[in-house]
Amino acid sequence: MYCDFFGFNEKPFDVTPDPRFLFLTPSHREALASLIYGIHERRGFIAIVGEVGTGKTTLLNSVLRQIEKEVELRVGVIFNTDLDFNSMLAMALVDLKIAKPGERLSKANLLHRLNEFAIRQLSRGGNVVLMVDEAQNLDATAMENLRLLSNLETYRTKLIQIVLSGQPELDIKLSKPGLRQLNQRISLKRYIIPLREKETYDYIQHRLTIAGYSGPTLFDTPGQELIWEYSKGVPRKINILCDNALLIGYGLQQKTIEATMIEEAIRDLTVSLFVSTDDVPAVEAEPEVTPREAPVPSAEIRVPVPVPVAASPIQVSRATQRKITPSRVAVAASVVLAAGGIFFAGLFLGSSQLAGPFLGTSPSPVGINEPLASEAKVSKAVIVKKGDHLTGIITRTYGRFDTSLLNSVLQKNSEIQDPDVIQVGQVVKLPEKKK
Repeated sequence: MYCDFFGFNEKPFDVTPDPRFLFLTPSHREALASLIYGIHERRGFIAIVGEVGTGKTTLLNSVLRQIEKEVELRVGVIFNTDLDFNSMLAMALVDLKIAKPGERLSKANLLHRLNEFAIRQLSRGGNVVLMVDEAQNLDATAMENLRLLSNLETYRTKLIQIVLSGQPELDIKLSKPGLRQLNQRISLKRYIIPLREKETYDYIQHRLTIAGYSGPTLFDTPGQELIWEYSKGVPRKINILCDNALLIGYGLQQKTIEATMIEEAIRDLTVSLFVSTDDVPAVEAEPEVTPREAPVPSAEIRVPVPVPVAASPIQVSRATQRKITPSRVAVAASVVLAAGGIFFAGLFLGSSQLAGPFLGTSPSPVGINEPLASEAKVSKAVIVKKGDHLTGIITRTYGRFDTSLLNSVLQKNSEIQDPDVIQVGQVVKLPEKKK
């Protein structure tokens, strides 16, 4: 929809795991090299572990793309790990073209067919690979059956190479005593970590370049900083946020994506019309390690405390929902109607215009005519995390705190009525440092 307007050849921030868009950070590059090495050198079990949305499936697709021309190498992919082991094995055999879809085979017949095929491949100098995506969902029985598959070997070589790719829960399962035999057979294990701050900005430019964009800077600096604050370097979250921001820019016919648009996109993604943040159970905070402070990948990795389904990644308070001037609404609406498209009004009207009936708030007639405080020039915008307070944010930013700085910040953030009360998820705009 917006590709012609911005000059893209294709959508730059699609969420499909297209290997052409793979961005190689050091951890991605190491995992990719280890996968290719482990497969060619017949290392048996290989494990790739990374958080949700960090690009594991894209990485697997990149490996498939690189080895697909190797005739002697055959790959079976298991992408649905909610099935029982026999069904997963049948899926892999269909992928290997040694079974037909819908063909009913007993477990013994499936294993016999796979074993014969692997032996034939070895005699031709070939190799067989099984890739298991979303491996954290495998139960203990399925994992034990996979371990038994690795018994298909000769005295000198493994007949089948098995790649397990999953979230940190996979690491937790493998560490259990009941799976120690499988854990001991994993010869290569690599971790994928989220992007660091600079890598996030490079990632955005990388995807724009792949999509054929060659114009001026598309996302302004405060906007990019907000993308980093929201996503914490998780590629999937970056893609979804940037895609929404581009749609807002298209609706406003504005070819530079500014921080105000990023803020609006964050609200669209995090503020529910039906669930108040007051209704979301509090989750006990855990020590935060941002990607730029993350340790070098090691054998130990912690699983974050699960967040309730109703909770948003960033809980933007009702007090911070942005008010839209009539002129901005009119511009957005005219563009949408002219394009012949029918959009959900909330995308361009802003969440606060629709949230009232469900969240117990109503748009203020006075507020509608107020100028946007966030349109003033700022040097930085931060998103409030649990435990943050305005004094600490100011001190971290400017290296000091005084009444003059506090008043300056409050002028840029008219929605803050009490300096001692800021909400988790709230966007705080910080004015430029005085020289």
